[in-house]
Amino acid sequence: MRKYLILLIFLCGFTAFGRNFLNEKDKSKFIPITEKVAVITIQNSDTVIYRTVNIALGEVFVFEFPENISLTETPTVGDAGLLKIEVETDPLKMKVWGLMFDEASEESLMYGISSNVQFKINSGQTFIFNFVIRPSEEASNRIIFSYPEWETSNKAVNRHLEMLRKELEEKYEKRMKEIEKEVDKSMIGMMAKSFSEFFQCSSYSARTEENLVFLRSDRICKIGKEALITLNFSVKNRYRQRFHIDSVKVYSTKGGKVEIDNAQYHIDKFSMQFDEIVNGGIAFKISDDDYSREYIIEVNESAGKKRRLELKVSF
Repeated sequence: MRKYLILLIFLCGFTAFGRNFLNEKDKSKFIPITEKVAVITIQNSDTVIYRTVNIALGEVFVFEFPENISLTETPTVGDAGLLKIEVETDPLKMKVWGLMFDEASEESLMYGISSNVQFKINSGQTFIFNFVIRPSEEASNRIIFSYPEWETSNKAVNRHLEMLRKELEEKYEKRMKEIEKEVDKSMIGMMAKSFSEFFQCSSYSARTEENLVFLRSDRICKIGKEALITLNFSVKNRYRQRFHIDSVKVYSTKGGKVEIDNAQYHIDKFSMQFDEIVNGGIAFKISDDDYSREYIIEVNESAGKKRRLELKVSF
């Protein structure tokens, strides 16, 4: 009994001089929270909010805030050995646990010990809470903050932002349609000009096969003085499993096999089932110095057997 009495005196003295620095004037500012679940209404006129709240060892205490409220700084804890705080965002939620001192052999020896927590939120208010360790039946579990002025203001801001978003989306879609029309018009004009300057097409019948997958091409064209080369191809899958196209490349044979890096290709789709045919086309520009009458189409499989089909075509 004497041991517990000495320990209690020690803890109370430690609390008075080390755990809690509130003087009598400061203590008078604090409003006690007595409900298990309390609701606090915040106002724009509030600057510093003082509260005293009882907390039980082994139980979590929770602060809940409205949407779009956030902390402007990390919460400051008077005694990290007495209180543990965990912060969640979006929406803001703070969880507080009361901790038992190592030197306390019984939970009842902790009753009455307190520590302060301070934090500030983005709407400008500062909160100072005095947490007091109490038995579970005297402790609170949750504080829900209500902020009608903030919520009303945010609803108005959100409505305005939504209107701006829709307006920007409409402008973007309208501009994209205009750009598409401009690109189509420019492309048609370029093709008309190119055909007026020069046009040459060759027809042939070229085919290759790799493990029941067939690559075919029957037409190549040279358009305009700047040598826009276009050629067609098709892939037919006679294999019992799907064939997935990973990439399509084209090479010039002038001076060896050289990949044409500006080539653009189109295919109807990248995956085909048994006995399905996929059509495609390739276009690229080539300078007079690099011009070749012969090219190689390469189709690569993305999975399975990793097949590579190569087909040589020429004017």
